[in-house]
Amino acid sequence: MAEEFRLIPLNQLCLTISSGGTPSRREPRFWTNGTIPWIKTGELNDWKIHTIEERITEAGLNGSAAKLFAPGTILMAMYGDGRTITTMGIVDTPAATNQACCGIVANPNICDPLYLFYALKHERHKLLNLVVAGAQRNLSVGTIRNFPVPIPSLGTQRRIASIQGAYDDLIDVNRRRVAVLEEMARGLFEEWFIRFRYPGHEAAPILDAPDGSLPESWTSGVAADLIAFDPKTTVPRDGLKPFISMGHLDTATSLIAPPEQRAGNSGTKFRNGDTLFARITPCLENGKTGLVRGLPGQGGIGFGSTEYIVMRGEAAGPAFTYCLARHSSFRANARNSMSGATGRQRARTASLASFAMPVPPLDLLRRFDEAVWPMLELVGNLGTANETLASARDLLLPRLISGQLSVAEAERELEQAA
Repeated sequence: MAEEFRLIPLNQLCLTISSGGTPSRREPRFWTNGTIPWIKTGELNDWKIHTIEERITEAGLNGSAAKLFAPGTILMAMYGDGRTITTMGIVDTPAATNQACCGIVANPNICDPLYLFYALKHERHKLLNLVVAGAQRNLSVGTIRNFPVPIPSLGTQRRIASIQGAYDDLIDVNRRRVAVLEEMARGLFEEWFIRFRYPGHEAAPILDAPDGSLPESWTSGVAADLIAFDPKTTVPRDGLKPFISMGHLDTATSLIAPPEQRAGNSGTKFRNGDTLFARITPCLENGKTGLVRGLPGQGGIGFGSTEYIVMRGEAAGPAFTYCLARHSSFRANARNSMSGATGRQRARTASLASFAMPVPPLDLLRRFDEAVWPMLELVGNLGTANETLASARDLLLPRLISGQLSVAEAERELEQAA
């Protein structure tokens, strides 16, 4: 006989449900040398929150409506458009939040906190139906308190949470590996091509050049000497092809979300190995940049947003090209070239192409790609693995919470996925 899942309002399952607060920015003592993590809705990621930009002081905590939430607290975004509202996170270390976050503290005697996180994730579409429209879409704390979620026995809650959490832990490990690999790739780029600490640099004398000192056999040049900007790529009009929108690009890594399939060919065209550089505000400032990998078919071609500048490493190679696109000096040059109406400013392709830079010997570029491209390939493989894990996790969740799939069966599926 299938176990019963009862719908119970959150206020009967939780110790507290409350919003955070923001210490006054006019009080330096609330922020200067702060040690308490202070979480904003943009930092919620539907899992444990690791990246927190700001910190407040004890005085800021005590002198405002901010509250200190314990590890295990579920946070939910109450305001915003698009993907922000109802996005959740799990506090991983004692932290405060702004007033746009609702902190949900489960009563562990009757409700497993991690199960509650997944139950709310499963019921998110119902919460979105309760959003109040206006100048800014919002959920109230009161609405959240009265929201019912399906609850089985505490033992079943813990088993479901363990299954779902295992998938998310695997995904989190892969994300950390991606971050390390990206850091390694960009670190090697910095060492070889900015600091000139490349293999064999000890034996290469530094010579005077018009734009500063360069190692022997290097020359002064521009990015276009090594990279083709917006190169011609032919994409047929007939049939469905991969389409990469701006939303598919990541702000911190080279990963690109799985493309859509669209007809036609209107937009920017590219192929595997190309770097997509977002040229429009705020996407450029936010860091949206991707490395095209895994497009199927002959030539691995696709199309996407018209707001990309395509960079193809014809002489430099794809790894060098991507790392250059991520480098702070290259991005600063792009930002400085932006023009247009407020809110719709765009970087100019000509400015990226004319970016002044030292041009290393082609042999060194080849060696760099031989060293770094396998790292970026592994990043792509880990991204694909995470997509598979996330898909399996998301397919299991509604079946578990509806009782269509037994916990024992789900545990067997997890063993096979791991």
